[in-house]
Amino acid sequence: MADRSAAAITALEAALARTPKEVAPYEHALLAHRLGVAYAESGGRPAERLHQALAHLDRAASLLDARFHPVEHARVLTAAGSVRRAMGSPRVALDLFERARGMAEARVGRDEAAAMANNVGLALLDVGQCNTAVERFDEAIGTFRTDTPDGRRGRASALHNRGLARAASGRVDALEAAIADYDAALAEVTLDEAPLHHGLACHSPGVAAAALAVAPGEDGSWRSLAIESFTAALDVFTWPEHPVQHAIASFNLGRAWSRTDVTEERRRALLCFEDAVTAFDPRHQAPAWREAFDALGVVEAELAEQAPGWTRADHLIALLDSDPAQASSVVRSRLARWLPLPERARSAALNAFADAALRHGPVQGAAALVELLTAAMELPTAAQEAVLDALIAVRTAAVEDDRRAEIDAIVDRMVGDAVVGPQRVFVRDHLVAGGFERP
Repeated sequence: MADRSAAAITALEAALARTPKEVAPYEHALLAHRLGVAYAESGGRPAERLHQALAHLDRAASLLDARFHPVEHARVLTAAGSVRRAMGSPRVALDLFERARGMAEARVGRDEAAAMANNVGLALLDVGQCNTAVERFDEAIGTFRTDTPDGRRGRASALHNRGLARAASGRVDALEAAIADYDAALAEVTLDEAPLHHGLACHSPGVAAAALAVAPGEDGSWRSLAIESFTAALDVFTWPEHPVQHAIASFNLGRAWSRTDVTEERRRALLCFEDAVTAFDPRHQAPAWREAFDALGVVEAELAEQAPGWTRADHLIALLDSDPAQASSVVRSRLARWLPLPERARSAALNAFADAALRHGPVQGAAALVELLTAAMELPTAAQEAVLDALIAVRTAAVEDDRRAEIDAIVDRMVGDAVVGPQRVFVRDHLVAGGFERP
């Protein structure tokens, strides 16, 4: 994705250089507009790319005379408004969106006019004018077409945004109305049609339900809805494809799980907060990363009171044992996070898991190791060797012969259950070379 974005920017910059503004100002302006949008949607450092985007959009706006090119000028203002929102200047964005709407709303099609109303609503929501924002979203919802994919995506977005505006008050009736909007947005488009809208429409009901879950007399149903919603959102916002959204959903799911004294649910919260810490970038999302890190520490301390001396890996092994239906997906998600780490960190994570599994014995521990090895055998050889080397490291660290014999027995059972054929030969040869002995 990043390579395609960089290639598109390079191609647009070359086209812009071939189109002097003195000779072809209109064409130069359109290219500058496209380049600004490309920078705004590209990866890299957010502040740098947004300033680059704004520079190109300002150039486009200066060349497109609103008297003769009102629609094109309005589209540039709309793009600039989106950049200003991303830069944390909602009042500037609101002015740009309103100017664009007034300039071109009557000159464009239904979906584009509706999108302009939706943008104004978003900026109004940003500045706290929630009631007026709802009015703009109402306009957008009633204007978007429903017989085209683009129209349905736009309408889903406006429904979702209206839900956000309603939920902002925090009142019980407003939160319930917001959930109804989110459900309507979810019904508007399929996952294949609009994955981002779908994911957000899955996640937002969880936020509203989590707020309702703390109301006096709540019977647990709102908390259950929050957990269900955040879990569904994580099915869309996978890691590492959607790191920020994945981190937010993981953090919120962790908070929902942590509102309990049940040990198993606190273990789930521990896993979620660990995922959030992994997915947030402390360079660009420092406050969110710190909040997730602090939440992780709180749950870890609570679990330490319930199971003194247990590590995170011990709790992970116990969680796998308590929910065997989800064990495979949990282990695969752990491997996806551990394997890309630098060698020392990767080895530490794998060694901790292997050590905990072997300490939990020939039933619970062996089952966890079977899941680990089964997942690893679907990956390249380097990943398989990393997992096997973790087992070797734990065995090597065991100083008592009886302990090594116990480890040999557990690992032998694991190999027999997890792999067959040529893979089993490879695994056993690697382990024997590392010091393992067949019982």
